[in-house]
Amino acid sequence: MNLLRTYCLKELLSPFLTSLFLVTFIFMVGNLFDLADLLVNKGVSLFDLLKLIVLMIPSLLGFILPTAALTSVLLVFGSFAQNNEITAMKASGIHLVRIFLPVVGVAFLLSFFSLFLIDQVQPRSEYESRQLVRQLVVKHPAAYLEAGRFIKDFQGYTLWINQIKGERLEGITIFQNEEGKPTRTIIAEWGEVAPAPDQKSLALKLYNGTSDEPNPDDASVLYKLNFKTFLLANITVGKQRGGVHKKEKEMTIDELVYRLKYNEEVKSNPKRKREAEAEIHKKISFSFATVVFVLIGLPVAIMSRRGEVVVSFSVAMAVVGIYYILFVWGRTMAINGYLPPWIALWLPNIVSFGLAAFLMRRMVQF
Repeated sequence: MNLLRTYCLKELLSPFLTSLFLVTFIFMVGNLFDLADLLVNKGVSLFDLLKLIVLMIPSLLGFILPTAALTSVLLVFGSFAQNNEITAMKASGIHLVRIFLPVVGVAFLLSFFSLFLIDQVQPRSEYESRQLVRQLVVKHPAAYLEAGRFIKDFQGYTLWINQIKGERLEGITIFQNEEGKPTRTIIAEWGEVAPAPDQKSLALKLYNGTSDEPNPDDASVLYKLNFKTFLLANITVGKQRGGVHKKEKEMTIDELVYRLKYNEEVKSNPKRKREAEAEIHKKISFSFATVVFVLIGLPVAIMSRRGEVVVSFSVAMAVVGIYYILFVWGRTMAINGYLPPWIALWLPNIVSFGLAAFLMRRMVQF
C-alpha cells in the first residue's frame, strides 16, 4: 500500500510542476508584451523590469497553485482510470479513499503554504510592486503614459493625450479637480514631461494652449487664458503626496486586524470595516482552494476516465472559472453588506466541498 501511495504521489509531481510552469507562463504572456515595450521603446532598464516580474509572481501563485493541483489530479487519475489501473486497484481489494488520503494530505500542506504566501508574501510584493511603478513613473514618465485613453493615476488630474512621439506629447487635455472648486481645463498643442526636482512628482511643460483660470473676484468663475508656455509642477503619482499608502489587499491579516481594532476611520465607516473583514476572510478562504479543487478533481477524473491534456485542462479551467465567479460574487455581497463576510467569503468553499462530497459518493457507486 505504501508503495502504491508513493507511486501515485510521484506520478503527480511532474504534471503538477509542468502545469505550474504553463499556467504561470499563460498569465504572464499578456504582461510580457507590455514589459518588452517598456524595455525597447520606453527606456526602462532590464534590472527594473526583472524586479517587476519577480514581484508579480507571488500575486499569480495564489491563483496558479490550486489550478495546477487540479490539472495534475485530473491528468494522473484520469489516466489511471482510462488505463484500468483504478479497476485493478479495486479488484485487489484496495479502497480508493486509502489512495486519495496522501494526495489530500499534500493538498492540505499546499493550502497552508498558500496561506503563508497570500498572507505574508503576496501583500508585500504587491506593495513593493506599486512603489516600484511609482518610481518608474518618476524616472521614466513617458513609459507610464498611454495615448488615446484617460489617465487617472495622478493626484487631482485626469489626462488625455492624442499621440506620444518619444518624449513629445501631442494633443493634451488636462482636467484638474479640486474639492469645492469648478473643474479646471487645460488644453495644449504639445508638451513634454520630466521628473520634478524633488524626485517624488512630475513636471509637465505645455506649449500653445489655453487654461481655465479662476476669476480673482469670484473663485467659482473661470476665464480662458491663452499661453505659449505653461509649467504644471508637482503632479503626484497616486493619491498620496508623501508616499504610497497600503491598500487592504497589501496588508497582512495581523495588519488588517490591527486596523479594525484601532483605526477610528475604519471603525466609524461600516463599508471600510466590511472591506477589511472581507479581506481577512478572503485570504484564509482562498488559501484552501487547493484542497477543495483536489477533492473535486479526484472523483471527476475517475468518472470521466479521460487523461488527455486538453480534456483535463478544459475541465480544470471550467471548475476554476465557476469557483472564482462565486468568490467574486461573495466578496461583492460582503462589501455591500448583503451577507456577513464570514459567510459570503466561505460560501464558495462550502458549495465546492458539498459538490466534492456528492461526487465522491457517486464515484463509489460508479
